Amino acid sequence: MVEACLEVLRSQKERFANGAYLRPIAFMGDGAMGLGAVNPTRVAVTAWDWGAYLGEQGLKDGIRAKVSSFTRMHVNVNMVRGKITGQYVNSILAKREAVLGGYDEAILLDISGFVSEASGENIFIANKKDIVRTPPLSSPILAGITRRTVLRLLKDMGHPVEEVTFTRDALYISNEVFFTGTAAEITPVREVDDRQIGSGKPGPVVRKIQELYFRVVRGQEPRYAEWLTYV
Repeated sequence: MVEACLEVLRSQKERFANGAYLRPIAFMGDGAMGLGAVNPTRVAVTAWDWGAYLGEQGLKDGIRAKVSSFTRMHVNVNMVRGKITGQYVNSILAKREAVLGGYDEAILLDISGFVSEASGENIFIANKKDIVRTPPLSSPILAGITRRTVLRLLKDMGHPVEEVTFTRDALYISNEVFFTGTAAEITPVREVDDRQIGSGKPGPVVRKIQELYFRVVRGQEPRYAEWLTYV
């Protein structure tokens, strides 16, 4: 899989001179029809120049988010830990609702009313003491690679980090809220449900983690070199 990803980038090196978004996908291939069909697994790798998922301005100044009326799936409804295409229908409904309402992104709660994640990103908050919190993997959230990366970076930077459940009012009174994801990278949230978060601008915690994260992915931090695969 790694070699296939590298080949895609190498074969289009001029097109992707400034980087690319890679999406490997495994799917059930040709053969029998029906819900009970078990066919050979096929794999494809796609790549494209996507840019900042929530906008360059969003990375710099933060975005506006809305708690969705759609609920994130219960842990027994599906394999919620998996990055499964069909599960994104739930996210699409939430995202469209938010965008049509004039917001940049949706935040979904679980069936108990706790914050789970955004439509395509994990979520972090920071309080007045700079203690960072994020929902635990026992919540119906994706075990994101960028989430795991940020947890490690925060701990290495000496920031207290707690993986705990919290309700939407914790978002409202947070000093900072930010999203993480392969596409979203580290995106600050300046407003939730028409309520300003902190000063209304990206705070010191997200700025520090943004700066370090981009240094890491650009190969400028030797201590995290094992995370990189050179093309």
